Amino acid sequence: FSYVENDTLVATTDAAAVEDLLTFLKKFVKTSRTLQNRPIFIVAESYGGKHASMLGLALSKAISAGQLKINLG
Repeated sequence: FSYVENDTLVATTDAAAVEDLLTFLKKFVKTSRTLQNRPIFIVAESYGGKHASMLGLALSKAISAGQLKINLG
């Protein structure tokens, strides 16, 4: 579950949810150089598969643009 004090911050679309995930991953990976050298695997089931495929595409674009240093597994 997620919690926000301001309802306008709740992701209401798949694209907004993926953008939030991408922002989180960019910040999280910067906290540890070890994470930058390890593969990341995206897994999901049911409706999460939509988010997983969208996140994979967003990660690929961010990696290609030099915005993120991780390896997709």
